[in-house]
Amino acid sequence: MKELRHIRVLSDGRPGHENQSVGLALALARRTGATHEVVKLDSASGLLARMRRAAALGAGDVGRPELVISAGHRTHLPLWWAARRLGARSVVIMRPSLPEGLFDLALVPRHDVRSGDTDTKRRVLTRGALNRVPEALPAKEARGLVLIGGPSKHHGWDGAALTDQIVRVIATEPELAWTVADSRRTPEGFLAGLALPAGVERVPHAATGPGWLAGELARASVVWATEDSVSMVHEAATAGAATGVLPAPRTGGGRVVRAVDELVKAGLATRYPEKPAAQAERFHEAGRCAELILARWFAAGEHTGKILT
Repeated sequence: MKELRHIRVLSDGRPGHENQSVGLALALARRTGATHEVVKLDSASGLLARMRRAAALGAGDVGRPELVISAGHRTHLPLWWAARRLGARSVVIMRPSLPEGLFDLALVPRHDVRSGDTDTKRRVLTRGALNRVPEALPAKEARGLVLIGGPSKHHGWDGAALTDQIVRVIATEPELAWTVADSRRTPEGFLAGLALPAGVERVPHAATGPGWLAGELARASVVWATEDSVSMVHEAATAGAATGVLPAPRTGGGRVVRAVDELVKAGLATRYPEKPAAQAERFHEAGRCAELILARWFAAGEHTGKILT
């Protein structure tokens, strides 16, 4: 068995896809000391150009990867080709558009498969999306966080109902220091127009930096997120917060809706108006998948089995 020393992430440029792949790479790196690189595959380039870039040898001190990871359908052929050319293992995050047998492992969200489907030799089912939240976090503070999404392909918008819900969840736990933040999809003026109790902090998305959300999730003991904000709901649960889901009008079914339903069904999130409870057991899918990958393919190195900070 090889030692895992270097990981290549293939990115299609979509933040959600890259976040999942890098989240897994970081979980592996924390256990092995491995390095990782992100190779951007320009969606405007032709397929052959993307395949060549995916399989190119690194420059300078960047070594030949033992593992290649990607998410997003436009990365699937480049992923297969890169692993073949470099002699590396391949991990695709999502249900692939190519036969699963072309990859060493597919990490597929449960909401993307049929009821009754189970893990196979080349497929592991996950609860929702992987992310970059680390396992080691500071002690939780007496802080509450409300994350507001907005209209999407799967959800509509009811500002009056949401306003009432936000006011009620804050009033339920007045001892917490509350922060309310919106997102790019939130209708303009909604956050500024909220009638919030004195002392509640409003944070518009334009005022946040790249690490703001991660820092807030690490500190907050309670997080409420609108159900259209699927990635935020999963990140809150992964960060160990008592996670609540604020309803949004559904315009249809689909995997985005099923993703939140799956998390609630598993007891990792709670729907309004029920008060969310602290997790009985830590939920960390990137860490679980990293452990599985190391156990299958890679020899124990100096750091394997530890979580580095």
